[in-house]
Amino acid sequence: MAAAKDSTAARLVALRSLLEVATRAVALQPAAEQIIGACAQPGDVPTQVARRGGRIASDYCRLHGWALDLIGDADLTSLEFRLTQLLHYHAEMIDTCLKLAFPRFRSPRLEQRRLALHGLGEPARTLQDARAVLALWISDLERTDGVVPPP
Repeated sequence: MAAAKDSTAARLVALRSLLEVATRAVALQPAAEQIIGACAQPGDVPTQVARRGGRIASDYCRLHGWALDLIGDADLTSLEFRLTQLLHYHAEMIDTCLKLAFPRFRSPRLEQRRLALHGLGEPARTLQDARAVLALWISDLERTDGVVPPP
């Protein structure tokens, strides 16, 4: 019984840490949206957008790595794994926007794709929802001493 309590306590610590990662990721979303918007403006994109966007993409990559460390061998259909996918999406989206705004070689097709950028989209809302579900799950676990199965 003590081993089960220790296991539940360790899981709760990992989930709380994952919640902190998700909270930081959601807090970065407005800055990410600004970068995507700046990349999608007609004309030359200021180089400061590349520097700031690179930092935001790096932050999302770091958060993604931390989340992967926290979830261990979580099931591919779990909330924890879905959070890591969403963090990866955010990092990749910023990186793609920067590549389109600052290409090695310009082409009409790349320019068309750049001007069509419209933010993080549904994955941003999904990350916010997943963060809220994780917070509720943790709250339930705390109230019931870990008897609640994962969502």
